[in-house]
Amino acid sequence: MAGPSILLIDDKAEVLDGLEAQLAGQLPNGIAIRRWVPGVGGDDPEETFASYIDDETVLVATDYDLTGNGLKGLFGLTIVGWCQTRSIPVGDFSRGHTRDLPDEPNLFELRVPPDDVEGARYIAAAVEGFMAIRGAFGAETALLDAGQNLATILASILGRPHLDNQLALYMTRLGSSNSSLLQRLRDFAVPEGGADQRDKVQVLTYVLGHVLLNAVLKFPGPILSERALCAYVATTDEEIHAITPLFEGAVYGGPFALGALRYWREDVDAILYGFADEIANEQFDGFGDFNRAAVQTAIGRDLASHVCERAGCAGRKGGFLCPFTLRPVCERGDCSVPSSSWIPQGAQLSRVERDYYDEWAPLLGL
Repeated sequence: MAGPSILLIDDKAEVLDGLEAQLAGQLPNGIAIRRWVPGVGGDDPEETFASYIDDETVLVATDYDLTGNGLKGLFGLTIVGWCQTRSIPVGDFSRGHTRDLPDEPNLFELRVPPDDVEGARYIAAAVEGFMAIRGAFGAETALLDAGQNLATILASILGRPHLDNQLALYMTRLGSSNSSLLQRLRDFAVPEGGADQRDKVQVLTYVLGHVLLNAVLKFPGPILSERALCAYVATTDEEIHAITPLFEGAVYGGPFALGALRYWREDVDAILYGFADEIANEQFDGFGDFNRAAVQTAIGRDLASHVCERAGCAGRKGGFLCPFTLRPVCERGDCSVPSSSWIPQGAQLSRVERDYYDEWAPLLGL
């Protein structure tokens, strides 16, 4: 094998030049960058695509429209399908058709920012994450033992085996997310067809990587983004630089950590409880109120209020983040909805803002 690689696909060589230049200094050592400009050489697109990938392809990133050199009918969605059949992580982007791709990817799809700098940063973080998960199987062969479920494996990789039950709740919809994945899993159950260890590692890396990146890290639960941390302590995003020094001991360092700072909720809680002595005699309506008071005690001043015009809040309540409006919300019924088909069950710190839910739920039949 030639070693791990990524494949960049665009019908404009100059687009690949810019993205590759940004990636060169960000990818982990030893990752080769392959590139394909469809329509330039080669007759059969699928055969040409297959010639660029192998068992060690970590990720593919493709433009949406690949017809610019006369190769009619080839689009990024085709590449996505080919990758999903092979359990290769794939991200798509669009420079000239920015409205053709939705902002939110499916569970088994990555959405790469179209800007060279941001796109390269995203790709590098994704490559690091998938490689870290793949490497964990080599370092800990017991992860492949029969009887291990996906949540147990992911919790072990993250070094938090006691969180397996909560992580399992993020995986309740896997069966309906990717038909190609289901077929590969069925193949594993056939003794004569079977699958070797390499196949199992590839599929497990593919599944767990996407669940972690597109569900666990996206919808606050056991792990909080910086924005979710601000919502957790009932303040505005503008306070992030004031509060993050308090939580340096809670920083998440697992797969995909290069993308942005994130924090373990249980470690954040332990730090907050350490500030509780000075507010032990106070009464709080909810944990968001307590968290805010604890941080204010630690920094010696009031936190800024976020934007909320609901009576009795004035931007001082929170605890949860709405992943759609990206605003802090609290547990009050007039503020947020505790659960819906929009949020994974394991995302205990994600709730849909009430006004947003009331507007869109009837239209979607939810």
